[in-house]
Amino acid sequence: MVGYRYSVKYFLQKSEPKNEPTQLRCYIRYDSRLVIVGTGLQIKPVDWNANKNEPREKATLLNAGKIKNDLENIRTWVSDTFDHLTEKYNKYPDEAELKELCKFVIKTEGQLPDDLKKNVNYTFFEYIDKLIADTESGKRVKRDGSKFSKDAIKPYNSAYGILKRFAAYKKKSTFQFSDINLDFYYELKDFAYKVEKLSDNYFGACIKFIKICMNESKEAKLHSIDEHNNKRFIKVQADVDNVYLDESHLIKLAELDLSKNKKLERVRDLFLVGCWTGLRFSDFTNIKPQNIHGDFIEIKTQKTGELVNIPIHKTIKEIMTRYKGMTSNSLPPAISNVKLNEYIKDVAKETGFNELVSLEKAVAGEKIILTLPLSELISTHTARRAFASNMWRMGVPTFAIMAVTGHATEKAFFKYIKVTSKEKAIIMQEAWSRKEMKAIS
Repeated sequence: MVGYRYSVKYFLQKSEPKNEPTQLRCYIRYDSRLVIVGTGLQIKPVDWNANKNEPREKATLLNAGKIKNDLENIRTWVSDTFDHLTEKYNKYPDEAELKELCKFVIKTEGQLPDDLKKNVNYTFFEYIDKLIADTESGKRVKRDGSKFSKDAIKPYNSAYGILKRFAAYKKKSTFQFSDINLDFYYELKDFAYKVEKLSDNYFGACIKFIKICMNESKEAKLHSIDEHNNKRFIKVQADVDNVYLDESHLIKLAELDLSKNKKLERVRDLFLVGCWTGLRFSDFTNIKPQNIHGDFIEIKTQKTGELVNIPIHKTIKEIMTRYKGMTSNSLPPAISNVKLNEYIKDVAKETGFNELVSLEKAVAGEKIILTLPLSELISTHTARRAFASNMWRMGVPTFAIMAVTGHATEKAFFKYIKVTSKEKAIIMQEAWSRKEMKAIS
């Protein structure tokens, strides 16, 4: 089954006069086509939030909650109608038929005509196509009603790729829901480790995706299979032993004279922005002028949608001085993640980060030790890990760091940062010394 893309939004019939009620109309866009259906709802333009596509929440609009709820219901009814038509004909629906059916379901509050009340028999891959398409279009949302970010959807496509290659390996075109059992799990695990040579975390991400698909399709009453929730159908996860750069590394990096190589200079500066903000690559390369408020950066993160405030470190202020007038945000121009990962290794070599580092890594279900120069192990994610680790060493409260990194629990946070047992002991010793000095004074 193809994932048919479409969007459902609401628009005012008239935008003037601001205080006179006007009709709300439903716009369904798909395949370069547009179908407009009346909702039967009215609202004053002054009470309508066009950016959020919903009523404004204010005391003067007493029925804002009801209108918002009615619009959500209509969105669901229209989406169900669109899905039923594409499933019936296996192509995009005719505009006239879609319009008549949408008018019918809105009038009957979600009741489909009898000829459309039928269960669709999905294969596992057909359901995945639908789940990914619904997630990308915004029809499938998180429990809090917010949309999934592009970064959240990327692992879906990666896991789906593994499943497709596994099906080809098994000489199958797809799987049925009934195929997803413990035998399937063990065979997929062997394929992931022995054929694909995947890491534990990569395989674990695939299992997590399978569980999402199976649980949501079961909730939709497409099957009654439950073996994917067996305690042996586990999402394997291994601690990732990644590197980080301490404050002395970052100082050395900032002081490196790259004036004769402007490309590497921009790469170094951009990387340092990541090191001193703790933002993900997708966020620190997308800081707009309006995100900068005096000595703070205020930005809504793409992955979680959380609004975070970060003080601008003196290193970033120095960088902004150099780029003032050259870019709209006075920060280095963004480049792709791939290129930044490639060039930052060259910068690290220039800086002299050549000490050998041994890392334990899980590959194909086995632990191996890799010993490489530090410069070869640095990536864009190193910047974020450096921020978290260095802020903690500086004594910044854990909750304040977690507000930026997005870790939900301290347990997850402390697994993420890099702190040796000796460093923990030194920090404890310093705390005792400060307390003794305070007692003496």
